[in-house]
Amino acid sequence: MQEYKARGYQRRYLRAPYKEDILFADSGHIFKAKTLNISEGGVLLDNIGHFPEHNHHIAFMVCLPQFPMFKNYTLERLRNHNPEVLEAKVIRFYAKIARKLSLGKKIDGIFASKIGLQIQEISDFDQAKISHYVDVFSSNLIYLQVLIDTINDDKNNLEKI
Repeated sequence: MQEYKARGYQRRYLRAPYKEDILFADSGHIFKAKTLNISEGGVLLDNIGHFPEHNHHIAFMVCLPQFPMFKNYTLERLRNHNPEVLEAKVIRFYAKIARKLSLGKKIDGIFASKIGLQIQEISDFDQAKISHYVDVFSSNLIYLQVLIDTINDDKNNLEKI
C-alpha cells in the first residue's frame, strides 16, 4: 500500500473558480489577464502576456458576479434563472506575486503560464465581497452534491441539477 504524503502546507483560504478578466496597472497603463480562481488571500492568473517586473503593490480590479444561493430557489425559480443578469461587485486591491508557475517555455521572457498573487491591501468591504463570493460558490457546490446524492428521493432533483 502506498503511503500518503502530505504537501507540507495547508491552504489558508478556500478558493472558488473565477474565469474572467482582471485589470491591473503598470507604469500608467492598464492591462488585463485571465484568472482561474480567487480566494480571500489571492488570485491565480493564467496566460499572462505582460506582467510588471517589480513585485510590490500592483493595483488590481476585478468584477465579481453575485451568484444566488441556489438552495433557496424553488424549481420554478431555477427554471427562470438567467445568469446573464447577475449583479456584479467591483473589487479593488493591491497584490504582489506569490509564485510563478511555468508549464512551458517562455518566449523571450514575456510569457508566464500562471502567476499566483497574494493580496496585500484591500478594504474590509471588498474583502467581505470576495468572502461572500467564495462562500456562495461552496454552498452551491454542496447543494449540488446533496441533489445528486438524493436524486432518487425527489423527482425534481434531476431537473434542479
